[in-house]
Amino acid sequence: MCELFIGAFFFAMRSYEYLQVSGQRKTKILALKNIRFFIRNRNVKHTHPSLHRADTVSITFEHQKHDIKNDIVTHHRTNDPILRPVKIWCKIVRRLISYKSSNPETTVNTYIFDDGTKLLFTGTQLLKRLCLAAKMLGPDNLGFSTNQIGLHSVRSGIAMAMYLAGVPVFTIMLLGRWSSDAFLRCIRKQVKEFSTGIS
Repeated sequence: MCELFIGAFFFAMRSYEYLQVSGQRKTKILALKNIRFFIRNRNVKHTHPSLHRADTVSITFEHQKHDIKNDIVTHHRTNDPILRPVKIWCKIVRRLISYKSSNPETTVNTYIFDDGTKLLFTGTQLLKRLCLAAKMLGPDNLGFSTNQIGLHSVRSGIAMAMYLAGVPVFTIMLLGRWSSDAFLRCIRKQVKEFSTGIS
């Protein structure tokens, strides 16, 4: 679930794009068929032995909010020890294709135990784990409390991270698949880094 959360973070995913949530959605949860890897601009199969050495990972969002179809977002490999979009998605894909029942329609939130029991990760499960982690770290370290965490935290978190990293507004909009400046609501001006250097 942690890998899925990190993978979702890089692609500013809406919770219902990678988790089972309550209520009806026209957007489908991403499946294996939506994830592609490239080495030197060549598409490599999920079974390729050097998949973890891919240069980029691309995810196709078939149906999403505002009726935008087949929107592709690509991320490049990084050298960060934990936050590596290509390696994280490689681990997720390798886990999924290891299941006997795996096929291109297998959703990214699928987990199959050794005894064959199938589990589909849900928004409720992830939210519990996020709140538990935040509680362990504490509000003094994080700058926020558990009651300020929600499943939208992925999208608001990546918007804030990109903003603080100096990523241009139009790039934030494109990578986050925001069709307007609505992402500005995700920017938390109470974060002290927000106003660094302005005074």
